[in-house]
Amino acid sequence: MPKKNNAIALRIMRRELATILAALRFHQDENLQGGRNIPDQSIKEIATDGGLLKPLSFEEVGKLCERLNLDEATPPAKGLVIEPPHKEGGSEPLFRIVYVIDVNAASPLKAAKQAHRIMSDPESQPPVLEVIDHMGKAVSIDLSKDRSA
Repeated sequence: MPKKNNAIALRIMRRELATILAALRFHQDENLQGGRNIPDQSIKEIATDGGLLKPLSFEEVGKLCERLNLDEATPPAKGLVIEPPHKEGGSEPLFRIVYVIDVNAASPLKAAKQAHRIMSDPESQPPVLEVIDHMGKAVSIDLSKDRSA
């Protein structure tokens, strides 16, 4: 489990959501009726991420269940979701580079080949790239404006 209190994105199936909601409601009813002091130590360990976080209150679990139910009815955001790269242990940081190009072509394969030709052409205008670090921070770099590399 992440050791920071950051937001995460998670894709789950409807059955999985139903189980998560059931587990949250069970936790709410069985463990949080008397406040934040969770009597079951193994559940307390999970709910606090090993003591790093304050557990959710009875009311906060209820609000989370409502959010999960509402989010289920909300259609997913359109577009492409690009995850950041994994944190590397090498001597230099790992970055994910995103190159976006629109290409007319008869098929996806032909579009990919056309995009590759454009990317490889030294006469082609340098692109604008999105550079994402392992923390998810994205920076746009316009290579046509930066001739030093």
